[in-house]
Amino acid sequence: MRHGRMVFILQAAMVWAVQGAWYDNLQPSLDVRYRVEYTDNDTTTQQRDRIRLRLGVLAPVNEQVNLGVRLATSESKGGEGDPLSYNRTLSNFGTKKALFLDLAYFDWKPEQLPGLRLTAGKMNQPFICVNDHLWDSDYTPEGVALQWEWGDSWKVYANAAYTWLQERANDDDSKLLGGQLALATPLVDHVVFTLGVSAYRFTEVEGRPVFDWAKENRSFGNSIQRVVEDNTTNLVYSTDFLPLEGFGSLKFEWHWPITIFGAWVQNPEADEDNQGWTAGLRVGQLSKPGSVQFGYDYRRLERDVTVGAFTDADSFGGGTDGHSHRLALAVQVLKNFQMSVQYFIGERRLDNPKDYQRFQFDVLAKF
Repeated sequence: MRHGRMVFILQAAMVWAVQGAWYDNLQPSLDVRYRVEYTDNDTTTQQRDRIRLRLGVLAPVNEQVNLGVRLATSESKGGEGDPLSYNRTLSNFGTKKALFLDLAYFDWKPEQLPGLRLTAGKMNQPFICVNDHLWDSDYTPEGVALQWEWGDSWKVYANAAYTWLQERANDDDSKLLGGQLALATPLVDHVVFTLGVSAYRFTEVEGRPVFDWAKENRSFGNSIQRVVEDNTTNLVYSTDFLPLEGFGSLKFEWHWPITIFGAWVQNPEADEDNQGWTAGLRVGQLSKPGSVQFGYDYRRLERDVTVGAFTDADSFGGGTDGHSHRLALAVQVLKNFQMSVQYFIGERRLDNPKDYQRFQFDVLAKF
């Protein structure tokens, strides 16, 4: 009986595989990065080697719906991974390194509404980000996003998202409600100018405990108050956050592809220390072996311009209340094989500056 059941299951699986040919449409992805990193934060220095692995697949469900899933490494605490980093430090005597669920979403593009996309789950960043000063590039938000793109040469982008930050039983939850509108227009041949605005409303923040995934009572640069309960001191936010952002970029070709970008942001919910900006450029594009890309950018974030728990984790040590320059150089050594260096130099604590430097050398293999 058991043998017959197994034969039936195998036969059914073979029929499904042959008739459906589902595997022909799968889009797998895999990348492994080795990083050598040196950090000097004015009081301590640290050298460490780190690895990153990401294994994902995009699977079409039908002509309109896709499923996306990805597993990735990360530093862990309490069984959960760092929301802003895939890096895992080589340490602890060669212990095995855990994988975490990094992406799990469905993507629906209804054919009746061309240009519209609905995404739900743990997803890639749904907003246009000209730089990573507000959102770390490794952050994968959780919730629902709606994206709309219209036009041919002139393109209009409208993005909105409703994502979860902290669920609380018997109390109000902290969420992010975001909206964005952008226009991309070709000025002349091979020259595209993009201009846009964003608004991000963080709910239930003022007076709430700081958003520290590792539960170490870190404020990531934001203004806080100390609240003592049962002989325990907790940090809570001193203000609400509604970052309003304007951004733009200019892409053109002059011997190499060049992108110039910038953004400015202000939080009207805070009375002071509520502004920030970034600007930079990229020259070149990694494609065929031997191609090179150079980048430079500067960012400055005052203490309460946005929630520091989500900003770039490398620049001036992460969070807000700092500024830094970043220099980057990458080379496409072979097909699907790259090497790159990044150097950050800046200061933490704008009112009482502390020097900060970080150097990273990466080797990346991917397909």
